[in-house]
Amino acid sequence: MEKKTIRSLSVTAVMALILIMVIANSCTVVSPNERGVKVTLGQVEGGVIQPGMALHAPFVTKIRKFRLEPKTYEVSFSCGQDGAITKDMQTVGSTVAVRYVYDEQRIMDIVTRYLNDAVIQSAMRDNVKASLKETVGQYSIYDLVEKQNEVTGKVAEAMLTRMADYPIDISQTTITNWDWSDDFDKQIKETANRAQEVKKAEQDLKLAEQNAQKQVKEAEAKKAAAEQEAEAELIKAQKAAEAKRVEADALAYYNAKVAQNYQVEIKLKELEIELERAKKWDGRQVPEYVPLTAAGGIVNLPSGKD
Repeated sequence: MEKKTIRSLSVTAVMALILIMVIANSCTVVSPNERGVKVTLGQVEGGVIQPGMALHAPFVTKIRKFRLEPKTYEVSFSCGQDGAITKDMQTVGSTVAVRYVYDEQRIMDIVTRYLNDAVIQSAMRDNVKASLKETVGQYSIYDLVEKQNEVTGKVAEAMLTRMADYPIDISQTTITNWDWSDDFDKQIKETANRAQEVKKAEQDLKLAEQNAQKQVKEAEAKKAAAEQEAEAELIKAQKAAEAKRVEADALAYYNAKVAQNYQVEIKLKELEIELERAKKWDGRQVPEYVPLTAAGGIVNLPSGKD
């Protein structure tokens, strides 16, 4: 009885295990940043599977998932046989990084045409190498040092053209870690030192010119200030002279008015005298001059009769 019970429990456990395996292999969860493709015995079925739970036949069907997040593929070329050759026959190495993402509209092509991502990355490596060598060959090594951004831009354009048929979108291509021979590296350092010396000399000359210009401006400012001060003094003197003239004119006018008033007063006095005479006149002729006294006594006024 105990053996039958043990045997029954074993069979149940095995059946449960098989059931769990079947269930586990009959459903796949596709994450929000993933897309899936159903492959049954090597054959692609249906279309692109969107995020969620995907049911399928267990064991014989697989859901291949492709993440849609950006990836970076990096390849390095040494300064040797793998390096690119410049226009002046110098060998250079570099590191090229390509940032890309799967084209969601062409997920099926990855499975049907390129089988897997390794094929795409292999093609990317070959095209990076070809694009780099093609571009570097257009420049001398000296131009390459000075125009690295331009070279990177041309390599990026070449990569877009060469990888256009692949189901990826390239967002950026960068070139870093340029590498060349030690002799040329020494030449670059010497050139950089000379350029630095020239730059310093130019800066010193510019500083001297700025100081000279500053002195000229200061002298011009002092001259302008002196001219303004002299002009101000001249205006002040002119105004003072004008004030004196006005004062003299006012005094002359005052004196003229005083003289005029004096004449008027004299005239009024004369008129008063004439008025007094007129009041005292008795119809007889009165001499204009009448002496008040004479020697020896009082003089009688003439009567006016013959």
